[in-house]
Amino acid sequence: MSTSSTNRAGTTGPGTVHVPAPRRSWDPPAAPAPVVRRRRPVRRILGVLLALGLLVVVLGAVTNVVMVSRLERIEGAFTGLRDRPPASPGRTFLMVGTRPGTAGQDVPWLAGRQSVEAVMLVDIPPDGLSARVETLPLSSGVAPVAASMPPSATVAAAEAWSGRRVDHLIAIDWNTFVQLAGANGVDAAYAYGSGPRAQQDYLRQVMEATLHQEMRKRPLDLYRALSTTVDGTAVDDGWSIVDLDRLLLELRDLRSLDITYAMARPG
Repeated sequence: MSTSSTNRAGTTGPGTVHVPAPRRSWDPPAAPAPVVRRRRPVRRILGVLLALGLLVVVLGAVTNVVMVSRLERIEGAFTGLRDRPPASPGRTFLMVGTRPGTAGQDVPWLAGRQSVEAVMLVDIPPDGLSARVETLPLSSGVAPVAASMPPSATVAAAEAWSGRRVDHLIAIDWNTFVQLAGANGVDAAYAYGSGPRAQQDYLRQVMEATLHQEMRKRPLDLYRALSTTVDGTAVDDGWSIVDLDRLLLELRDLRSLDITYAMARPG
């Protein structure tokens, strides 16, 4: 009597070793072995960084739109202008500094009670690495025009007197400089009605305190400075959001030492 046990084909039991049948040429190809995919920590980190980057971009865009929407717009600053001076490299801004109250004649094209404190031409070269601020003297006759006539007449008067083409019109409440001075520790005081030299000295001190090297490393300080400036500034309606962003980008390396001040001369 045999003591060994024989397993039938296709059956298994304890101690049985499964030996695969040899493959033949006409057999279909074998299925590949399943690949076990593992999530890598690097991918998770990259995903988080991408999400944070998108969040920063969205927040920046929203902040940009909110800031620009707070700017007052000057309508018709260049309406009907003819025989203008030729364009030159860089850009020239006509800046009308105003002060609140009824000390002088109310500027008709600005909201609220605003009188003219100073009229300046600001020249910025194409590289944006410097700026020249020139105060127009009272003899230029531009200030009375700004205080009584439309903004386009103000631009025309400035161009006729200086012989230079104005690219944009800006009106800024002088109290904006006072607020920037207080926020940046400027001790000098300013008295409304001061002459051009006192105005320029005050602006120089405010710009030195505001446009410092550390500003780019302190986004909150930069936001506060921009917010203060926006709330007291009006720009012509031809200035788009893209134009404003481009200007800020061009002036990102401008420092107070690169800003010069002088009296304007007739062209």
